[in-house]
Amino acid sequence: MVLRVFLILAIAAGSLCQIPIPKRPLGFVYNGGEADAPVHLDVYMGPLCPDSQMAFPTITQLAISYGPKTLRLNIHLFPLPYHRNSFLVAMGQHVVDQVTNGNMSYTWMKNIYADLNALSNTATADQSENQVKDKLSQIASTVGVSKSVFLSLMNNVNIDENTRIGWKYTCSRGVSGTPTFMVNDVLVGADASWTVNDWKKVIDPLLQSAPSKSNTTCKIGTKKCEYLPGQIECCTPGENCIPNVGCRC
Repeated sequence: MVLRVFLILAIAAGSLCQIPIPKRPLGFVYNGGEADAPVHLDVYMGPLCPDSQMAFPTITQLAISYGPKTLRLNIHLFPLPYHRNSFLVAMGQHVVDQVTNGNMSYTWMKNIYADLNALSNTATADQSENQVKDKLSQIASTVGVSKSVFLSLMNNVNIDENTRIGWKYTCSRGVSGTPTFMVNDVLVGADASWTVNDWKKVIDPLLQSAPSKSNTTCKIGTKKCEYLPGQIECCTPGENCIPNVGCRC
């Protein structure tokens, strides 16, 4: 009898932990990034996270640099609870994505990050949820979504559910902070300060058919720096080997 009860509880717990299966792949793909692109960059961003704000221009420029046939940039939103308005912003992202068929999703993100301070905890401390939604509707109007349509969809159960599913999915990937970066499903020890050139040091070798640079022989007077597994640079005098980055003064 005890064993039977245990099995029933175990099955029930397993079903409760099942993340709802979305009707389409999750995330917001930049500029039609192709599914068969050799490099997939998935970035888990906080809608109101200053570090995500810092990383956003770099990763979009990186996607432009390689093009959608080579690099598929996909942003997943992870509303952090200590940014009180972040879930509302994430919902707004889904609204804009739905209304504009994904065409203005990244412009919405850009405009949100440009107005980050106005949506902070301090700036909205005395504002109600409806007042915050009204502020978001003004931002939505800059990407062609009318205030009435935006506010109506912000109360749509499907928008709410899609936002929750995205959050739960991100948790299932082991993400606990933003921004978090994965290249071809592998976690990369990058941070918001990385430049396009820093990223190219990780991505370029993935696109090369030549043997790995791990056999690089550095000239006399330089030192070998393995800044990522198999990725080698020759540091000149005065340069140090910085983990995950390479040679830097």
